Parts: sequence; structure tokens; C-alpha cells
Amino acid sequence: MNIKESISLALGSLRNNKMRSFLTLLGIIMGIASVIAILTLGHSLQTQANQAVVSSGANDLNIQVKERPREDEGQTSANISSPYGMMGSSGQMPTGDSLISIDDINTLKEVMGDNIAGIPLGNSASYGAELTYEGQTNSESLINFVNMDYLELNPKNLVAGRAITQTDIDNKRPVIMISTDQLSLLGGDPVQAVGQEVEVSSGGSSTVYAVVVGVYQPDNTGGLLGMSGPGAVLMPYTFEGQFSSMNADGWSYLSVRPAEGKDLAQVKALLQAHLTNMYRSDEQFMAEIMDYSAATQSFNDVLAGISAAISAIAGISLLVGGIGVMNIMLVTVTERTREIGIRKALGATRRAIRLQFVVEAMIVCLVGGILGVLVGGGLGMLGSNMLGTFVFPPLSAVTLSLGFSLAIGLFFGYYPANKAAKLDPIDALRYE
Repeated sequence: MNIKESISLALGSLRNNKMRSFLTLLGIIMGIASVIAILTLGHSLQTQANQAVVSSGANDLNIQVKERPREDEGQTSANISSPYGMMGSSGQMPTGDSLISIDDINTLKEVMGDNIAGIPLGNSASYGAELTYEGQTNSESLINFVNMDYLELNPKNLVAGRAITQTDIDNKRPVIMISTDQLSLLGGDPVQAVGQEVEVSSGGSSTVYAVVVGVYQPDNTGGLLGMSGPGAVLMPYTFEGQFSSMNADGWSYLSVRPAEGKDLAQVKALLQAHLTNMYRSDEQFMAEIMDYSAATQSFNDVLAGISAAISAIAGISLLVGGIGVMNIMLVTVTERTREIGIRKALGATRRAIRLQFVVEAMIVCLVGGILGVLVGGGLGMLGSNMLGTFVFPPLSAVTLSLGFSLAIGLFFGYYPANKAAKLDPIDALRYE
């Protein structure tokens, strides 16, 4: 008897004993469905986390201008943290030519070329803003001073008006984009809000009267890891100096977005080489790069580890299902003892008998595995959609689960098959 005939007999046995087959398959189905559903949900959370990380700029390379360590401090001296970079023990902030100017940024973009997607201004700092319109004030907003790279790398879903343009930036036009979170101040109608002049101030600094050119819907990824909050007011970076004395002449902290598909380590090395050359004549300050890719990878590893651990616990039900398969195969061998005796009397070898029952056990587990993948995949996709990030079951998880199903069938089916192969043909023919 070849494998094809063994598979045909196994499927026939499943059809002839539908209820018993279903109860046997149930343990395998539940085990595989649990594993697939958990891994699909874990994949959804990882995808959601990565999207949140990318949208927040956590994968960017962050340039910090800080004091050079003194000779008596060495490279290992502890630095005092600052919102705009890292300060040495003296706590001095970079000023004037030590800051990164817009000309430096443009030169940096030319040098880096297609290695970077852009240098978004507005990622590194937000300011508390007060918006005043017709005597009413909204003091719960944040304001970001942005360039075109920021708008291109963080596209906004406009509901009315237009986005800030390069012409607005070059001509220092006092224009702003507001989110729907600030609409109540202007009557609630986004179309009517466009074109209105709003008084903008921050922390008691000088006031700017700006015209609303666009209204956008703030990002809200939703789901378990979704981060929501009031959408920021956006204004050309050319006005930042009026709200912050620190960034009046340039920036001490910038983020650089690597181009998609580029090697992060190589981009970082090229960027650091240019910064080192740029600050070679500055005896007091230097520029260094920090990136959080390792932290992001660690977070993904933690999520993957949690998913794997929970899947391993759920996989225990597979072992229970495997025991059920062994039990039903022992019953099958007992029921078909005379059949085994007849086959042996006709010349069937132990190997042929063993192969028949092992294949039957593996087919039972494979059918259960396929049904479990369908059930678990459906539940996982439904759950991922409810979390806010729809994903399909990972192909590796499906392949591994089906392979494990076959392994369960082989392991738990071998003992009954071997028992059947060792039956004495005379005793088997006499069995009632």
C-alpha cells in the first residue's frame, strides 16, 4: 500500500465516523486556532506600534548641539539634559554661529542627497499657544513651527482650505493651519474658519496676528497603542524666533528622517562625518547624533516575546489534542484488528501497516490544523480590525502551525501504528 492509498483510507475513515472524527479534531482545532489568533493579534500590535513610531519621528536621527567635554572631564562625563540638546557641566547653551542655521540645513540636505527623506522642522519642539478670536481664548493648544519637509513627511488630512506653502515660508506670511480641535473657537465651521484672523501668543511672548489658511483632521491611529490628543497649530518656522529666544538664530536640536530603504548605520555615519567637519572650528560646541532604533527594536522584541509566550501556553492544548488523537487511533486499531490480520495474511509488511496508521493520524491532525488556521485566522483578523490595524495572519505562523499539526500526528500516531504493525496475524484473525 502506498501513501496515496493510505491518505484515501484515512479520509474515508473520517467520513465514516463523522461525530467521532469531529470530537477528535476539536482539540487540534482549538489549539491551532488559539495560536493563530494570538500571533495575528501580536502582529497587529507590532504593526500599529511601528506605524506610531514612524509617524512620531522616533526612527529619525536626532542631531544635538552640545558642549565639547573638557579635558579633565573626559568623554564619560555626565551631561545635564536640556530640552534642546545636551549641555555640559557648565550648563551653557549654544548661541549664534554654534547653532544650526537654515543655511546649514540646506547644505546638509545637499550633502546627504537621497540618503535622507528630509529634515522636518517642527518635530523637535512644541510650544503652548493661546489663540484669541473675537474676545474668546483657547489656551489648550500647542503650536509647531514647520517647514515643507515637515508637511511632506507628516501629511495632514485637510477638511477645508489649504496647507502652508513654500511661498508662505519664503515671504514670512503670518498664516496658520489649525486642527478641528480648535474649530470651536471660530464657530465650528471649517469652511467659515478659513480666512479668519486669529491672535496667536505663547507664554506671554510677542503676539502675532495670523490668518487661518487651512483646517485639518488630526491623526488618530486608534487601537490599543493609538495616541490621540489636541492637534497642533502649524505656522511657518520663520516665526519661531518671535516665540522662542533659543531658536531665534538657529537650532540646537534637529531631527533627520532617513530615506526609506537606506541603511541606517551608513546614513548615520555620513551625517556624523559632515557634522564633525561643520563644527571642526568650534572649540566650545560639537554636534552628535542620537537614534532610538535600538529602543524601537527592543519594544518589537518584547511584543514578539509576549506573543510567543502566550502562543506556547495556548499550544499546550495541542498536546491535549494529540493525546486525543492517540486515544482514538488506539480505538481504531482495536476496531480494525481483523482487517489488520487479513492484510498481514495477504502479505502486508509491518512497515506497510505502520505507514497506514501513521498517515491516518497525520491526516486527522492536518485536517484539524487547516480548520484551526481558518478559525484562528478569522478571529485574529476580526480582533486586529477592532484594535484599529487590520492584518492577515502571518504566513510563518500558518506554516509553522500546519507543520506542528503534522508533527503531533506523527508523534502521537506512531505508538498505535507500531502496536498495529506488531499484531500477530493469527491472533488478529481470531479477534472478535
